[in-house]
Amino acid sequence: MLVKNEKIITNGVYGVKKAAKILFASLLALVLLTPAVSTASAAGEATTQGTTAVKSSSKAASAVQAASFSDVPKSFWAKDEIDYLVQNGIISGYKNGKFGINDAIKRDHAAIILARALGVEKESAPNPGFRDVPVTHPAYKEIAVLTKYGVFSKANYFNPNGKLKRSHMAKIITEGFRFNYSYLVSFKDIKSSDPFYKYVATLGSAGIAGGSNGYFMPNKILNRTEFSVFVARALETRFRTGVQVDIQSAQFQSDGRLKMNLMMYNNTRQAAFNIKGKYTLHTNDGTIIAQTKSAREYKNITVGPNQKKAVVLFFSASEIKNKVSQQLLNNAYFGYEHSWNYYE
Repeated sequence: MLVKNEKIITNGVYGVKKAAKILFASLLALVLLTPAVSTASAAGEATTQGTTAVKSSSKAASAVQAASFSDVPKSFWAKDEIDYLVQNGIISGYKNGKFGINDAIKRDHAAIILARALGVEKESAPNPGFRDVPVTHPAYKEIAVLTKYGVFSKANYFNPNGKLKRSHMAKIITEGFRFNYSYLVSFKDIKSSDPFYKYVATLGSAGIAGGSNGYFMPNKILNRTEFSVFVARALETRFRTGVQVDIQSAQFQSDGRLKMNLMMYNNTRQAAFNIKGKYTLHTNDGTIIAQTKSAREYKNITVGPNQKKAVVLFFSASEIKNKVSQQLLNNAYFGYEHSWNYYE
């Protein structure tokens, strides 16, 4: 199975193997990205957009500690994300018991991790033709299948031992998870003419990758910790910044409405209030099940910083476009756009 939860803008994200949607919030090494739209002098407004899947009994729901690395203390800022990836067999540490938190992530290692995250590492693929990636290379299969899906571009050389830049990370994650391009967020050091602009803007808008003081630092080399965080955010809503939601369950009601039990996450450093959302529920093939006519406000609900709260959303009978079976409903995807206020 590919991706269960993703955060991105508007309607979504399509994974390599099958449709999937995600929602993200921007943060790198705990640097909060807050799209600023001024309101009152003591408050600010921010937005995120994304898509998430209806929760199932997926292993992705667990947050238990997966491994103990000598260089990842309990207080380490990315411990939860690293544990999550280890638990799900996506990444591992070194034989010496270390994770290598500050080690630069190599391109071949990034390919292995991403292929596992997408669930395509065992698929067959034609030889991509890279002169420096023979069929005997440890990452040959992963590089080949990701090239087949367009995550990596075809060229004479792959440079498997090369280090991965932030701009390149933005491309392979955007293409790997098939995120719809979005331009809600821009950075001072990425011009619209830059070939990586659409990927960086998409992850910034989605909340997967942020910046510092308006700068993305596209040429900065990623370490294993940072890449792990980006992949974890692509897979799991609770790791993303901003105001996010996961669908816990969905049921049609006898009065014609559709009830959505949601878990709302405020992955920011400020309390979020006046939360409003626009929502679209759709099937794997994009068929709309239900869609709100306007932004829905969660009245009298405040979610504290780095807190979560169970909320309920109802689609009215007039907002339901196609009534589907419970089975299809259980495998539907939920696109959303949130805005909220916060005190500075």
